[in-house]
Amino acid sequence: IELMMISLLLTLVSLSYYVNAEDLSAYSSAQANTSLWLSAAAYCGSSSYKTHKFAGPTTGFVVTAIIEDLPSDTEGYIGYLPSDKSIYVTFRGSSSIRNWITNLDAVKTTYTSYSECGCQVHKGFYDAEQKVIGGILTEVKRLKSLSALSGYAVKTTGHSLGAALAQLTAMDLLKAGYSVAMYNFGQPRVGDKNFAAFATSKLSTSRVTHDKDIVPHIPVTAGMDFYHACFEVFENASGSVHTCSSSKDGTYCEDSTCADQYQLAQTTVDDHLTYLGMSVSCAAVSV
Repeated sequence: IELMMISLLLTLVSLSYYVNAEDLSAYSSAQANTSLWLSAAAYCGSSSYKTHKFAGPTTGFVVTAIIEDLPSDTEGYIGYLPSDKSIYVTFRGSSSIRNWITNLDAVKTTYTSYSECGCQVHKGFYDAEQKVIGGILTEVKRLKSLSALSGYAVKTTGHSLGAALAQLTAMDLLKAGYSVAMYNFGQPRVGDKNFAAFATSKLSTSRVTHDKDIVPHIPVTAGMDFYHACFEVFENASGSVHTCSSSKDGTYCEDSTCADQYQLAQTTVDDHLTYLGMSVSCAAVSV
């Protein structure tokens, strides 16, 4: 009996830790799965978005507009999901992930969406987002003006390059007056330490990372001054998921017990291609 009581006590302590961790960023596994399925469907390509049969947690999703800018390799879609009463802006990752990782540069530019930020962001990501944000704002405004959707939440999501675009878009939607939440997967670092701190203070974020995924490690911090915003949700090699802490000074989210426990040389592309036990691909969500 004594051993059983000790075991029960340890279990309760463990559960309380994970509940507190999830409270840190209000992480929801159901929301993560929905966002992941939408992010995977983005790889089906713009020509098939409106005919794609959404399944699993995304059953009933309605695509209302396509996001596309060919020069910047930007694709995605906007629509709504009645089952969770949300409007989603979803971005596709690069059409060639391995080539994109190899050729990723680290040039920064001034972040003009919020002049008060006083920060810089990745030029390629920001230029791509700025080319499509006008159409996104127009469509979200139109959807929110519909009586049936006026009470819907606004959310952004994406994988890889799409995750970076989802973060930048969420910030612009926030500036436009919308309350926005974001779940993304395998996001590269988007801006400098000032941007990371500013985004953390503004945006409800669950940035999911998968064990040794290379992409959350680039562009690098040392010598390039790129940092992540909080909050990170880390999936380890066995598939266990937990929410990570912020930094001690609260300015960025690089937790040495989560993705940041690995050096760049220890990372792999393979962990970037699967999340939450699922291949992030069109095939994985096609029926």
